[in-house]
Amino acid sequence: MKKSKLLLLLAGIILAGALCVLIVKTVRNNETPKAEMFAVTDTATISKIFIADMNGESALLTRKDGIWYVQDSIKAQPYKVNDLLSTIRNVRLQQTVAKTAQSNINKMMSVNAIKVEIYQTAPKFTLFKKPFFVKERLVKTYYMGPATMDNMANFAILEGYDEPCIVHIPGFRGFLTPTYSFRPVEWYNCDLFSTKITRIQTLTVKDYEVPEESFTIEKAGARFFNLFDSQHQQILHYDTIKLLDMLAEYRDLNYELLITDIPKQQKDSILQYCQFKTIILKDINGEETRLDMYRKYTPEDMYLDAILGTEVDESAYPYNRDKFYAILNGNQANLLQCQYFHFSRQNQPLSYYLPKQ
Repeated sequence: MKKSKLLLLLAGIILAGALCVLIVKTVRNNETPKAEMFAVTDTATISKIFIADMNGESALLTRKDGIWYVQDSIKAQPYKVNDLLSTIRNVRLQQTVAKTAQSNINKMMSVNAIKVEIYQTAPKFTLFKKPFFVKERLVKTYYMGPATMDNMANFAILEGYDEPCIVHIPGFRGFLTPTYSFRPVEWYNCDLFSTKITRIQTLTVKDYEVPEESFTIEKAGARFFNLFDSQHQQILHYDTIKLLDMLAEYRDLNYELLITDIPKQQKDSILQYCQFKTIILKDINGEETRLDMYRKYTPEDMYLDAILGTEVDESAYPYNRDKFYAILNGNQANLLQCQYFHFSRQNQPLSYYLPKQ
């Protein structure tokens, strides 16, 4: 009986020892080599990136259902996010800063650095290929400083590591700071419409300056559409090529700039007096995109007249022939600036598509 208990105890000790060795080996395997101490190699599990300058301006990038958003609400530019993720994955320690220069570098970094926080949905550790304690956690914080003298690397400080460092991407000629933009507007996705012609169900164009030039287009086949006038009377004869060319451009229409510095009274006046067209596109899944378009009048006198209550005569003021304002999906908080050049076909009246008399 005693011998049996002794064997069980010995087996338990051996099993516990083997388990400890396995845990230590797993932890060591998860340790990051020093050259990669700034990097997060598994960017697929990154859920959030916070970037801020020393003056309090910041951008928050969040991944939701595979799509990246800025400040939790506006879609981010995919290619810019991909560039950032590539930098986060590939940044490497080149060397630590010499002891004699560390004091000056620390002073410079204290006023001229970009803070980067990287969050991952990841396990605390993995055992037998099974993850444990999976949750969103802050996995890396570092401060990206100015470029080095040769503009081929950056000074940086990793939180939890005492010495300032020089970091770079091997094989990349240039410095890394531009990738880490702390201005939210620089991350905004400028897409207005991105619907292929085969996915357009209906398109309605409302012309407020010449209402009879309004029209509606409805899908009738794979690449065939019915055209209706402002009274929703079907037009049987129209220029098919012109219509299809116009619809094809809805696969990629962008705005130029988000206007952030316009006075509220001027903005209110634009929205009240200057609308000239509305475009409403519905895709085959029923998702609707609405773009309200407004003339951009150059003289400030027009807005002053509106503020003072003077009757506004739009014809007395020439509007900007290159650019116009727009509101996307009724979001009046964001006034967008667009170029007529990119909307040349979308701004054509109904008569453009009709046979010449």
